[in-house]
Amino acid sequence: MTLFHIKNNRIRAIFFVFLIISMLMMSSCEYKRNTSDPEDPAGSQSGENETPDPDGVVEPPKVSGDPSSQQGSVPPSEKPAGPDLSEREAVSDDFFSDAAFMGNSLMDGFRMFSGLTTCDYYAATSMTVAGAASKDCITLQDGSKGTLIDGLMQKSYGKIYILLGINEIGYEVQTFIDLYAKMLDTIIEGQPDCDIYIMGLTPVSSAKSASSDTFNMTRIKEYNTALHQLAADKGCYYLDLVSALAGDDGYLPANETTDGVHFSAEVYKTWLNYIKTHYA
Repeated sequence: MTLFHIKNNRIRAIFFVFLIISMLMMSSCEYKRNTSDPEDPAGSQSGENETPDPDGVVEPPKVSGDPSSQQGSVPPSEKPAGPDLSEREAVSDDFFSDAAFMGNSLMDGFRMFSGLTTCDYYAATSMTVAGAASKDCITLQDGSKGTLIDGLMQKSYGKIYILLGINEIGYEVQTFIDLYAKMLDTIIEGQPDCDIYIMGLTPVSSAKSASSDTFNMTRIKEYNTALHQLAADKGCYYLDLVSALAGDDGYLPANETTDGVHFSAEVYKTWLNYIKTHYA
């Protein structure tokens, strides 16, 4: 064998050895990539230690005391923002167990004919807003004589209903409101935690309204507009007794009154139903 053939065989042997070594190295690299590459989806493993997506985390359940977790529950009742009261489900007579009703002869008629007996009444014939604090006309719990305001201050009330004004219908409206506001301030000071309901003047019959310069619906509406504003100014509630008691023509039905001002027994029951369905 010549020297040329010997050298040529050595070169071939070295080439084959190099080729085998290269193949082994490539195989090793491929194995490592397939088993440890973190960016390879096929090589990733999901399990308990997987980091959750923050946007996909479910909030813990709300505790039962949280009102927002109770579907269909009624939110706590809130007082109306203004003096007006919308119609609601009728309350029972027990609702008025902490109530006092104060007023004139119409309020006295309400005491006698409405059927409501769970409350206290302070009423007198011909009573006015000025007389409520100055006229000794009722017997107090200690047996002495006192005013309607004195009666209201004998104990704490949750609700006070006031009906006054028909006997002052001849006053200037602002004079009447100034007197009413002074009376309200006294009541509010003595009963600071009480809900006060100002009841508007009641309607009169068509015949009465047409025959009188004072007892007429035009003047009654002027007074009631001023009382509504006073209720708003003083943080009280307003009850619209014209809408509650008048007929479709806006007047007190002729068959429900004998003098055009006072009512039959049935009207007082309608009045009671109105206050039972209009409350704070």
